[in-house]
Amino acid sequence: MVKGVNKTVIEVNNTGSRLFEKIVFYVTPEYGNLSAKQLRKAASAFSFNYSSPPKTSLRKRYRLRKKRILLIAGVLIAAAAALILIL
Repeated sequence: MVKGVNKTVIEVNNTGSRLFEKIVFYVTPEYGNLSAKQLRKAASAFSFNYSSPPKTSLRKRYRLRKKRILLIAGVLIAAAAALILIL
């Protein structure tokens, strides 16, 4: 079944992402009167912000994990010291 609906649609084929090959935007009616150039600029700015996340190196992940472990250990030591002082 086909409805007779008039919508402004923007289709971005060059997304700049390895994840998405095409993005389709449906423009809300109150902004449908903007120029094609403005709509295209907004759609491309939005789609290029959602490219694939940068990969972190193994060394960086190891350092982050080490920092978390040291932070947790510090909190546990502080809690144990507080318990010893209370008792």
